[in-house]
Amino acid sequence: MGVVLLLGLIWAGILVPPAIRAHNVRKEAFLVSFGEGPASVPNPPRSRSQAVQRRRRIAGGLLVAMAATLLIGALPTFRAFLVVHLFLVDSFLAYICLLAHAADRAARTFARPPEAAFSPEDALPAPASASAAPVRRWKRTRVPVPTALTQAHI
Repeated sequence: MGVVLLLGLIWAGILVPPAIRAHNVRKEAFLVSFGEGPASVPNPPRSRSQAVQRRRRIAGGLLVAMAATLLIGALPTFRAFLVVHLFLVDSFLAYICLLAHAADRAARTFARPPEAAFSPEDALPAPASASAAPVRRWKRTRVPVPTALTQAHI
């Protein structure tokens, strides 16, 4: 009896989400046909706190799964769960590295100086006689902003 219940739960877990998605698609198509659906209303941008909560939820889920597979893998019968635990540890470390990379990239983008202009003559190698002088390959130039643009926005 327990096996049949377990199989029923697995089938429900597999079949119910696509059925709910199909129902939502039909509902949205019906509402769009009247001009009242989500397609006519733009989605509001996600706030920063929602993104942070999503990241915490993902990291927390990975941590819970890691702890559960470690505890189950400690039992002699279920040693194969230790392989799953190692996969989850690798996934958690990769996720943390991805978050750190994204934060570093966002910080560099935020603190970046104005774009440097590139002049082709600076990229040419220096002649052999001037090898003692350092070669400057990038030249930063300031682009003047027209006053009509600056006063129009004030």
